[in-house]
Amino acid sequence: MSDGRKFRGLFGLFAKKPSSAASDESTLPTPAAPPSSAAISPSVTDLINEGLLHRQQFGTEAALPFFERASKAYPHSHLPSFMLGNAAAELGDLDAAVVHYARARDIRPNDHVIRYNLGLTHLWRGYVDAAILELDAARRIEPSYLPAKNSFLLALHNSERIRPEELAEAIREIGALFPAPDAPVIGALPSDLHVPGSLRVGFVSGDFRTHSVAHFFEPILTGRRRGEFEYICYSNCAQQDMVTARLRAAADKWRDVWTLSDDALMEQIRTDRVDILVDLSGYTEFNRLALFARRAAPVQITYLGFPNSTGISAMDYRVTDSVTDPSPSADVLYSETLLRMPETQWCFRPFGTPIEPGPLPARENGFVTFGSFNNLMKVSDTLLRCWTEILIRLPKSRLRITRVRSPQRAAEIVDFFEGHGISPARIECIAYRADVPHGLQFAGVDIALDHFPYNGVTTTCESLHLGVPVVSMHGENCVSRSGLSILGSVGLRDLVGVSPQEYVRIAVALGGDLDRLEALRFHLRDRFEHSALRDERRFAADFEELLRLAWKKGGRHQTVL
Repeated sequence: MSDGRKFRGLFGLFAKKPSSAASDESTLPTPAAPPSSAAISPSVTDLINEGLLHRQQFGTEAALPFFERASKAYPHSHLPSFMLGNAAAELGDLDAAVVHYARARDIRPNDHVIRYNLGLTHLWRGYVDAAILELDAARRIEPSYLPAKNSFLLALHNSERIRPEELAEAIREIGALFPAPDAPVIGALPSDLHVPGSLRVGFVSGDFRTHSVAHFFEPILTGRRRGEFEYICYSNCAQQDMVTARLRAAADKWRDVWTLSDDALMEQIRTDRVDILVDLSGYTEFNRLALFARRAAPVQITYLGFPNSTGISAMDYRVTDSVTDPSPSADVLYSETLLRMPETQWCFRPFGTPIEPGPLPARENGFVTFGSFNNLMKVSDTLLRCWTEILIRLPKSRLRITRVRSPQRAAEIVDFFEGHGISPARIECIAYRADVPHGLQFAGVDIALDHFPYNGVTTTCESLHLGVPVVSMHGENCVSRSGLSILGSVGLRDLVGVSPQEYVRIAVALGGDLDRLEALRFHLRDRFEHSALRDERRFAADFEELLRLAWKKGGRHQTVL
């Protein structure tokens, strides 16, 4: 959806266990386990194993001396540098991790796992171009390595240099690598392809927990017409919490499937006689796209978790709206037939105790504070230039940049501003935290600045719910038009620019009009609550109509308005 998973250290993968978009969105996979050490000297292996043992007993820092000794003793071995990269990543020092991974890559350039971890860490730090180069290399070295393909596509979505047509082609190329529907499977498709009295709908996701997907899925699950729809949740992640408990209680049936093979899950879905199977992950962590590629259900739909096509021939439909994906220009970009919700493709249920917006911070501070609440990987060159111009035109204003995982990248951004005459004292960079109390990141901010080309979704909804207006900019593809859809739903389409110049103009005008800002802050939550983004009953009914339409249409490649 939008803003990224919690970073989990690589060591967690040494024992096979599942690995958040923390509070928000779209969704990075977890870095991979180390390359094979079969050909490594036993002495190197002994040091690495000793380090891993100390890490298990005493924590990650205890492992560092052993990895460092191995690196000095065996400078031509890739493994010590790789393990030092793992350790730095787990300790949260991604800048150091990149240095170690790069050295391992230079020693062993054709190792797809090393290239993947290096690319993924670049992406987390906000270096999108470098990430694309490494992730592309990883997926080409080992075409069957799904994590590299997932992360490569995510990196492409964050690049302003990739045209929508190029992105669509990359997705189709990766989707074509999945086994075709005629591959060997267990069981047979249901034969009763008539419209039954009650449609059995399965939802497959690794995000049935405190995650951005759950914000938007829970209204669908709890708002269904019981007796007409039977909803079965297939949970593909071992992480469970209070949100999981709510979703489990609301579902007609619940299946924990993260330990099941594709064959076993295929058999379970067909035993459940699912009519429509909905993918809520796309190319994000914990996805089961290989299952969809094999045609697990008569009708298959992708929605919500990934903001684009799957490129898989057996995926019949994708749920969207006419603002994010206007007809007919968007249709050619997808391998699926588009099912468009009548208003917006999102209905947002806030989590946590609502926080009152409170008075406008600018009145007390004497200056306007802008805020950036998406991952740093979404900060493009165009966006930086826009932010610079905004701060120049409003010389007292300040900018708060949150979710920073790389001090190096943050320092470069501050230097960029300073090079344009903007004092570093006006820029506040806040390190990423996975446990920020609900709504706290928005405290003291007057205006949120959306990112480009990858707009926010959950962050935008959270911001509006807390009375903080969002200035956005739209482009040509789906990820750069979500702000247009969301803000249009609350009657604030005038806060969306069609160009960088207009984005700057809107932000400067709003920042210079405290009376309007104050009025927006006072009325924004009520406006949000009475919009299509919070009309759960209507949204659930509209979603059900799309399910009925998809079931009636059945096959693929048919025009659906």
